[in-house]
Amino acid sequence: MVIDSISESEIDLVIERLRKELGVKSNRALSEKLGLSHSGVAMARKKGTLPYGPIVNGCIHYKISLDEVFGIEVDQASGSSSTEEKEPTKSEEVSRNSAEDALAAIALVEQIIDDLLYPKNLDAERELLIRKKLRPMLIEKTFEHNFNEVMVKTIAEGALYMAF
Repeated sequence: MVIDSISESEIDLVIERLRKELGVKSNRALSEKLGLSHSGVAMARKKGTLPYGPIVNGCIHYKISLDEVFGIEVDQASGSSSTEEKEPTKSEEVSRNSAEDALAAIALVEQIIDDLLYPKNLDAERELLIRKKLRPMLIEKTFEHNFNEVMVKTIAEGALYMAF
């Protein structure tokens, strides 16, 4: 069926598969599911063609494989369908997690620094200097200790003790 012309029986097969996949029984219901006028499928069938655009859009919308609708044999070992959402590659997942993790690490470090510096009542210049020196080291330690707040806070306390 991967040829330029399509026979009437193939049109009927495609329409039957679409009806089955969409759970409808009539051409009218199928037309409405595909976003066509109520006689859209019947008119296309009468002309000896298919409404390819609406079929493709409907298959995407309802997550139906176009290969199944058009009866195309596909190697099932690949496990991918034309309408399945692609799983993110490892590098995409790592970069997304890295960004989220970096934001979480920054928030954790800022909270720890705030908790430790607030009771010290330092002047603004001294506090900014300490924050500037501690922040990169604590962010690194946050990742090193898998976001363990107690460990990072202990390291920060030790660094502050050494600074005074």
